[in-house]
Amino acid sequence: MMSAQDKSNPSGVVNTVSKSFPLKASQGVAVDEKYLYAISNTEVRKHDKETGKEIAAWKADTKRPEFSHFLHMNSGTVIAGKLYCAHSRFPLAPNESTVEVWDVEGEKLNHVETIQMPATQGSLTWIDRRGDGSWWLCYAVYGEEKNKATTLIKCYQENGKFTEEASYLFPKEIVAQWGAMSCSGGSWGSDDLLYITGHDRSEAYVLRIAGRKLEYVRTERDLGLFGQAIAWDRSTEQAALWGVVKNKAISLTLIPSAARNPP
Repeated sequence: MMSAQDKSNPSGVVNTVSKSFPLKASQGVAVDEKYLYAISNTEVRKHDKETGKEIAAWKADTKRPEFSHFLHMNSGTVIAGKLYCAHSRFPLAPNESTVEVWDVEGEKLNHVETIQMPATQGSLTWIDRRGDGSWWLCYAVYGEEKNKATTLIKCYQENGKFTEEASYLFPKEIVAQWGAMSCSGGSWGSDDLLYITGHDRSEAYVLRIAGRKLEYVRTERDLGLFGQAIAWDRSTEQAALWGVVKNKAISLTLIPSAARNPP
């Protein structure tokens, strides 16, 4: 079977780290047309995408009942003026997860909703919406003998709730790259392929939906990020992927091979 190393960058195109901001983000980054959202365990900071200037900041006041559950945010995606963040209670309660929602229209960063997710799959590590309008949520399971149970759930959203339509396990050649960790980030590219990351490697694994399975396509390397959550910039013509250098910076990498049509 072809390994994750064997099919890396088949086009021979070299990825380019084109921008880096010294913005603290321990878990991940989200992006829209004008702003970056630096995501840490219990806080989000909104920055101008061109200058890095901080526009707004939000931190969970865990003494307030409505925010007392906040422990471990993981990733985010901005859809129609709202920031959706995947949150879990890992390691205290690995199967307790929520989707946290902020109104981010203009310069706002206002928490507006907590959506409780079923406590059946694992720790919710990332959420994204595909170009066809479907939602995708990843539930991580940790440990070298257990992380093969990490599950990707396809959902539809209705009346503020996410309802499961289908579930997928990750290819074993990708699981082998995680070690004892799991899938920390995921974002759908403009090529309609899914790009995922592990916990600390400077690479993304590219997948596609093949019937009822996730199929490995290739590995993108030397991305200027080190695992954690990622986000495609859907406001640019270039294939531009944002990621984090944990607790140090947010980086932007151009990936020319991602602009190709799906194979």
